[in-house]
Amino acid sequence: MKLILESFLASLAVLAALVSGSVVVNEVELNPSGDGNEWVELYNSGEEPADIGQWSVSIEEALSSSGTWTGVIPIPKETSISPGSYYVVEGDRRWIHGNNGTVILRTDSWAEVDRTPALSDEEGNDFSWSRYPNGIDTDTRSDWAFIKATPGAENVLRAAF
Repeated sequence: MKLILESFLASLAVLAALVSGSVVVNEVELNPSGDGNEWVELYNSGEEPADIGQWSVSIEEALSSSGTWTGVIPIPKETSISPGSYYVVEGDRRWIHGNNGTVILRTDSWAEVDRTPALSDEEGNDFSWSRYPNGIDTDTRSDWAFIKATPGAENVLRAAF
């Protein structure tokens, strides 16, 4: 019986990995203009809906004096992202930390799905760190561009006029 249960749990883990493999952190706003909240956009690059209910997004910042600051954004139960679609989560207005961070997407069992490189946003404008093109994930810094924010929409490069 124990072997059957272990096999079943392993199968569930493989299934979760297949679904979660298509969801990435797609855009990050660490220093919004005005009184806005930090936000993180997730993107489903897969061909099937992805159940992200009870997952979480963490923003972690290394502080020079006191270790690491972490802000966690829980994703509500029964939340899913359709193929080619976006889901935006907002941080807490009361968070106090610098304008830097690494964003980590985790499942409900705290398994890491995706992680950004360390990002910094000292501008306080409406530009954000964005994967360009959407969903690209080569695990390199070159996946990211600091461009005009497009929460909940396709990341695009715009020519300066």
